[in-house]
Amino acid sequence: MSTGNIQTDQLFKGLTRPAMLFGVNYMFAILNVLICMLIFINSNDLRTFLMLFVIHGLGYIASAKEPLFIELFMVKLGKCSKCSNLFYHGANSYDVA
Repeated sequence: MSTGNIQTDQLFKGLTRPAMLFGVNYMFAILNVLICMLIFINSNDLRTFLMLFVIHGLGYIASAKEPLFIELFMVKLGKCSKCSNLFYHGANSYDVA
């Protein structure tokens, strides 16, 4: 019996991967820079740029596993939102009563 190894073509992988910037998804890199810039503007502390590299490292680890993790997370937030009466019913319930 064979082990069932699947061979992938490098051209297919290259065409299906998202645009990457320094090893992370392009959207994640832009969000990371924008958030760190806002924190820097409000705090006037240069140590916030260290936070940029730490968050980028975490994104690099997450992108190694799933390159589209930020898009998947944004779709989940858009489609699977929690309703306002979650704590009353114990589950998502969209009834009016």
